[in-house]
Amino acid sequence: MTLLKKFLLDYGLYIILGMSFLRLVMTALVGGAYREEEMAIATGSFVLILIFIFIQWDFKRVASAQAHDLRQLAYQLAESNTERAEKLALVNLDVAQDLKFKSDAKQARSDQREKQGIVTAAELKIITDSTQRVADSSLRSAEAASELAHKRMHSAEEAALIAEKANKAKSDFLANMSHEIRTPMNAVIGLTHILQTTRLDEKQKQCVDVLQSSSEALMQLINDLLDIDKMEAQDVDLENAPFSMTALLDQVVSVMSVKAKQQGVNLIIHYEPGLYKTYIGDANRIRQIVLNLVGNAVKFTNSGGSVSVFFANGGKGNGKKAITVTVTDTGIGIPEDKLESIFDRFVQADAAITRKYGGTGLGLSISQALARRMGGSISVTSVVGKGSSFVLHLSLPVEASDSESEVHYQKNIIYLDMQANAAMRPILLVEDYEPNVLVATSMFHNFGYHYEVARNGREALERFASGKYSAVLMDVEMPVMDGYETTRQIRAAEASGQAPPVAIIAMTAHAMKGDREKCIAAGMDDYIAKPFNPHQLQAALNKYFVKSAEV
Repeated sequence: MTLLKKFLLDYGLYIILGMSFLRLVMTALVGGAYREEEMAIATGSFVLILIFIFIQWDFKRVASAQAHDLRQLAYQLAESNTERAEKLALVNLDVAQDLKFKSDAKQARSDQREKQGIVTAAELKIITDSTQRVADSSLRSAEAASELAHKRMHSAEEAALIAEKANKAKSDFLANMSHEIRTPMNAVIGLTHILQTTRLDEKQKQCVDVLQSSSEALMQLINDLLDIDKMEAQDVDLENAPFSMTALLDQVVSVMSVKAKQQGVNLIIHYEPGLYKTYIGDANRIRQIVLNLVGNAVKFTNSGGSVSVFFANGGKGNGKKAITVTVTDTGIGIPEDKLESIFDRFVQADAAITRKYGGTGLGLSISQALARRMGGSISVTSVVGKGSSFVLHLSLPVEASDSESEVHYQKNIIYLDMQANAAMRPILLVEDYEPNVLVATSMFHNFGYHYEVARNGREALERFASGKYSAVLMDVEMPVMDGYETTRQIRAAEASGQAPPVAIIAMTAHAMKGDREKCIAAGMDDYIAKPFNPHQLQAALNKYFVKSAEV
C-alpha cells in the first residue's frame, strides 16, 4: 500500500496528463456537435494538469533543494557534532585522565598519608616512649637530687650545728680560760702593785719590776686572744667621749720610756704646731693601738737606736679632723715581700724574730682591725737594716673647747684623802679566792678604807643590812651562792625595807662579751674585770662615793 501511494503521488498527474492529452487528440480527431467546447475543456484540463505538474515539480525541486540543504546542514551538523563529540571526547578523556590522575594522586596521597600516619604513629610511639623514659629518668634524677639536697641540707645543718657547737665550745673555752687565768693573775698583778708601795732593797725592787712586766705581758697576751675572738664576732664596742690626744700620747710614751731606757733606746715625741687637743672617740682603743706600735718599735730597735712619735694634722673632711700618729724607729726593718703579711694573725716577718724578740704576731693584726673599726687604717714603710715607719690614720670629730677635755682628763686622776676614807662606812668584799682577798684588802688598807669580807653569797646575805656598808664589791663565781643571786636577794631585801640601794660593783674574772650586761641585769651598778690595778679600783669606788655624798 505504501508503494502504491508513493507511485500515485509521484506519477498520478502524469497519468492524468496523458489521459487528458489522449482525450484532446480524440476530441480533435473525432469531433462532434460539441467538439470545440470539448477541445477547450480538454485543453484547459491539459494546461491545468501541466500547471499542477509544474507546481509539483517545482515543489519537489524546492523540497529536494531543501532536503539537500537539510542533508548538507545535517551533514554539517553531523560533522560539527562529530568534531564536538571528538573534542568533547578528548576533553572528557583529558578530564577523565586528569580525574584519574587526581584520583590516583589522591589515592597515592591517601596511601602516603596512611603510610605516614602509620610511620608517624610509630615515631610518635617511639618519641612518647623516649619522652616517658626521659621523664622517668628526670623524675629519678629529681628524686635523687632532692634526696641529695636533703642530705646536703641535713649535712649543712649538722655542719652548722657542729660549727655552732665548736664556736660555743671555743667561746666557752676562752671564757673559762680567761676566768681561770685572770683569777690568779689578779693576785699576781695586784700584789706586785702593793709590793711596789713598800720599802724594797735594790734586788727586791728589780725582782718586783720583772714580776710586774712579766705579768703585764702575760695579761696583754690574754687580752689579745680575747680581742681576736671579738674581732671574729664583730663584737668590738667603741666608746665615743672627749679625750686629750696629747695627754694620751704622753701616757704612752711615759709607759714605754721605762722599757726604752732598759734597752738603751732613745724615745722622743713631737707635736705639729696648731693641733687640736681634744677629740671625740675611744681613747682606750687608740691608746691600745699606739702602745702596740711604740712597743714594737722599741722591741725591734737595738741599743743606741731611736724611736720617735709624731702627731700631725692630716686634713679636714665631713665635719671631722684627719690626724696621723707616726711611729718611726731605726730598728731591724721588714723585708719588702713581708710588708703585706705582717698584719695577718700569728705572722711575723721572720721565724727567727719570734725566737729572738718573742711575741705572738697578734698585736698588728688587732691594731689594724681596731683602726678600720674606727674608720681609719695603719700603713707601713720599711727598709731592712734601717728601720720602719708605721702611720695610724684616723678621722675624728673635735671638741669645740679644749678646756673641757682638760677637765675630763683631770677626772681620771685619783687623789686620796686618807682621813675622809677612814670616816666612811666599811666596804663589804664578797670574794672566795684568798689571794684576791689579800690583794683587795691590801688596796683598801692603802686607801684608808675599813672593810669586811664574806667568802660566799650566803655569808654576804647574813652580814648585809641596809645602811651598814658604803659599797659592796661582788665576785660572781662562788660556792654556796653566786654573785648574781646574792645581788638579786640584796635588791629584794632593800625593796621590802624601802631602804636606799647600796652600790654593788661586780669584781670578776668573767671578762667576755655579755658578762658586764649580765651583771647589770642582776642588779649590780658597775663592773670591774680582773685583773685590776689600784687606780681602776679607786676610780670605781670614787664614782659611787661621790654620788652618795651628793645625795
